[in-house]
Amino acid sequence: MGNWIVLTVGTLVAMVVFRMKRPADETLETPSNFITFFHPILGEGDLFVGGVLVLYFSSRLFLALSQTIRSIF
Repeated sequence: MGNWIVLTVGTLVAMVVFRMKRPADETLETPSNFITFFHPILGEGDLFVGGVLVLYFSSRLFLALSQTIRSIF
């Protein structure tokens, strides 16, 4: 269970650090939907992929936590 906590927190920290290192967007054109969702530099792909990872890691954490609580009672 500790592994899932570390992976969840580590992914959140990596998302924040990567987002802070991105240069300010100076283009006025709106990128396509594919670029917006999946490209980590030109769009919001880092948040999309990071969000999916956070959801997966946190769901595994809650599954392990519920199994631990169930085994105790």
